[in-house]
Amino acid sequence: MRDRLDAPAALAALQLDLSRRELLRTGFAGALLVAFGALLPSGCQTYSPIARPLKFLSRKEFAVVTRAAVRILGLPDERGDEIGGFIDALLADFPPTTQSQARLMLRVVEHGTHLFDLKPKRFTRLSSSDQDAYLRGWMESSLGARRIVFRALKTLAALGYYAQPSSWEAIGYDGPWLGRVDAASDFTHEEAVPLAAVRERFAPR
Repeated sequence: MRDRLDAPAALAALQLDLSRRELLRTGFAGALLVAFGALLPSGCQTYSPIARPLKFLSRKEFAVVTRAAVRILGLPDERGDEIGGFIDALLADFPPTTQSQARLMLRVVEHGTHLFDLKPKRFTRLSSSDQDAYLRGWMESSLGARRIVFRALKTLAALGYYAQPSSWEAIGYDGPWLGRVDAASDFTHEEAVPLAAVRERFAPR
């Protein structure tokens, strides 16, 4: 599921998808997701500690977004930490209303297994194959609200992936030039000429 990314456009689309209005526009399904997410627990006592300091995400939210990212992108599990770190920093700079919707979205994805797939385990406790099937259900759902949530997850995953230097070679990008390429000007600058000399040159004869 890895495609080339227009980062500014992706960010604009992400903020739109992470809005309550966008979910509610889908009708009953959107209202259901918002209501379901509001009732879900936000605690993270049963989630593993994280070595890196987090700016915005809780341990629970970090676990959900990193697990979703590696499954959506088809990456090894160990890549999740660096991608999750970027997503955490990205969301920390979003407006509070967008942040609230991101938290709700991640709670719904984590516990939506009970509502949509009737599974006893939450998303991060599923096997890799079951996680893939669960995410595919969001991507291909007949409910527009679920597809919006998946689209937001995929955009977060892609932004986190392409921000990593380890991904640049695969897309033919050799990194920023600033700091490693001489950016000195090659222009030949003419010496300043006194204004009086210019007037004398162009004065009527």
